[in-house]
Amino acid sequence: MTFLGLLLVFKIGVTLIMASIPMLMLPGERLMATLKIGAEALPLARLYGVAITALLVGYASGFAPAAAGIFPWGVVIMGIVSNGGVTITLVITGAWRRAVPAVAVFGSIAVALIGCALAPGAALVRAF
Repeated sequence: MTFLGLLLVFKIGVTLIMASIPMLMLPGERLMATLKIGAEALPLARLYGVAITALLVGYASGFAPAAAGIFPWGVVIMGIVSNGGVTITLVITGAWRRAVPAVAVFGSIAVALIGCALAPGAALVRAF
């Protein structure tokens, strides 16, 4: 597996645990309490879970090209925008104070993906 492949596995796993599964699977009452939202916002939270899951399918589409030695530019750019956007939004809104682990994780993923874009050859080197 390539270094980029490992990064994608990490990204998919963390996002499944931190966002997709909770948004889609937590009981409504628990999700509302966790997010501090009312019942009227519950469908939006569920839709967010679907959208995040769709992004994860997009990330997974980068495995085959990377394994074949082709840099998946679209997947990497999507990841930079997604993870960088999450990080910037949390910082600008001040919500980072309640979400320090999310800022650290998603900000680090954005930086790693930027590194991959700057050195695509290195990102496609087999890690093991």
